[in-house]
Amino acid sequence: MPFSWFRRRRLSLDAPRLRPRRERRSTVAADLAEIAPELRQFLGQAACIQLGAFERLSGLVADVPGFGAKEAIGRSAARAFARHQRFTAELRRMGSDPEREMTPYVAAVEEFAAVTRGHDWAERLLGAHICGGLLNDFFSALSRGVDADGIKDLPALFAVDPDEGRALEALLRERLAGDAQLAARLAMWGRRLVGDTLLIARSALRLTGDAESDDAHTEPLFADVIATHTRRMDALGLTA
Repeated sequence: MPFSWFRRRRLSLDAPRLRPRRERRSTVAADLAEIAPELRQFLGQAACIQLGAFERLSGLVADVPGFGAKEAIGRSAARAFARHQRFTAELRRMGSDPEREMTPYVAAVEEFAAVTRGHDWAERLLGAHICGGLLNDFFSALSRGVDADGIKDLPALFAVDPDEGRALEALLRERLAGDAQLAARLAMWGRRLVGDTLLIARSALRLTGDAESDDAHTEPLFADVIATHTRRMDALGLTA
C-alpha cells in the first residue's frame, strides 16, 4: 500500500491537554482499559505508523553522508518494518486483512509525514528519532490496556530495542558537536514535532468527549511519554 508524502494540510485532531510539568504526577497510573481501542484497530493503526516510520527512515538513508550513518539508519528502518510485520502477522492470525485494518489511518499518517518531514537531513534525522521514539513509547504503554484477545503478551509485541534509539542519538550528537546554531534550530524543530506527534497518538484513544473525564484518564499516560521525550532531548543537549 504505497504512501504519498506530499500533502500539506494540518491534522484535524484535538491536541491533548497537558498541565505544566510541575503539576504532572507521572507515578499515577492511567486507567488504560478505559481509553484503549479495540485490538484490531490498535494493531491496524500501529502497523500503519510503523510502515510510515520505515518509509521515513528508508528515505533518510539516501540523504545522510557516510556509510556508517547510512548503515545505522538502515538498521532502524529494518526494525520499524519488522514491527510492522509483527502487527500484520497478528491481524492475519485473527482472520483480518491487514490492508483493510490499516486503511482508515493512511491519510493521517501521510499528513503526519508531510508536516514533520524537515528541511534538511539533520531535521529529518531528528524527526525520525523524536517522532519514532514518542510513538513507540506511547503505543507500548497503551498496549498494556488493550484487550489482548488471545495474544499471549501484547506489550512484548510492541517492545523496542533500545539500541535503535541510541544509534540515531549518536548520529545526531556527532552532527551537533560544536554547532550552537544548529543546536538552536533543532531544539526549536524538536518542539514543533511534539504537537503533531501527540495528535497522532491521541487519535488512537477511545475518548468520551468529556474533557474532564478524558483528561483524568489520559494525563498520566501523556505525562510519562513526554517525560521520556524530555530525557531523549536532554541526551542530545537540546531543550525539550
